[in-house]
Amino acid sequence: MPCRTCASRGRNISGRYRSDGAPVAPSSSHHPSADTNARGAAMRPVDEPKPINARRRTASTEVHWIPRTVSGRTTAGLHEWAVVDRALGDRDWAEIDPMRVRKSKGVRHRFTPTMYYWQRTRSHVWCESQLERWEVLWLDYSGQVERLWSQPLALTFGHGTRLSGDSHIPDLLALFTDGSFGLFDVRPAARIDEHARVQFDETATICGALGWRYKVLAGHDDRATANLDCLSASRHDRCRPAPATESRILELAAGGRPRGELCRIVAPDCPPLACAWVDNLAWRHLLDVDLSSVFSSETVYTTASPRHEGRAA
Repeated sequence: MPCRTCASRGRNISGRYRSDGAPVAPSSSHHPSADTNARGAAMRPVDEPKPINARRRTASTEVHWIPRTVSGRTTAGLHEWAVVDRALGDRDWAEIDPMRVRKSKGVRHRFTPTMYYWQRTRSHVWCESQLERWEVLWLDYSGQVERLWSQPLALTFGHGTRLSGDSHIPDLLALFTDGSFGLFDVRPAARIDEHARVQFDETATICGALGWRYKVLAGHDDRATANLDCLSASRHDRCRPAPATESRILELAAGGRPRGELCRIVAPDCPPLACAWVDNLAWRHLLDVDLSSVFSSETVYTTASPRHEGRAA
């Protein structure tokens, strides 16, 4: 529970109001131990979703969110909304740091929620289903996403849209490595019905007005995803080889070598130790590997061409 020094209640102001009356989350300055792991690295706790009551039957299409931080234009923990326009999309959403929202206290999930550790921010991304976690895994592997927020805002569709009076909470808000923002929805292709298509089309229109990207993530090949999940175990910095070892592995794999052979050459006294190094290079796109094939000690790893180096995490 937050201490009394940390907890504070906001006053209702025009266009801003506390959604559930809960105190503002404590800051790390009062509770340094809450934001550090066993190694002392800064970590962020997983948020509880905040109830949000988006306005219905509005003339304009709006975005509703609950900011985590306080800045010149936002107040932490207070429900805010604005009409969709380019100025709203150009705001610094990383500074706003939107909290995970939900439509009501009675919402129930049909799937088993899970979490994914996002190393760049040293925090966990909450995922509504295992499929969503797999898609977050692929986003991490792409090296193009710097940060993710789960269910960060609600969109209300105004008059003149095909979903007038309805609202939608996208699955993910992304900050890309080039500084741009975008929204993602996750839905298996087989479950995208006519209503979902209309909802996604209207969401894409909103993103266009905001100047954001938008994409529906409909899943990847099961075997490729399973293989990528294996590689992801070595994505952490602790699995990164020393510079000299990394250079040697890339030199040995220039013409392609089986994974087992690479490991035996690099670490003859303990080949399993080199497995993490080799897989870390594959995760960082410094080694190419066919994710659609069955993984084994005979899986061939090949040094990637220079065009991949800019994608290394």
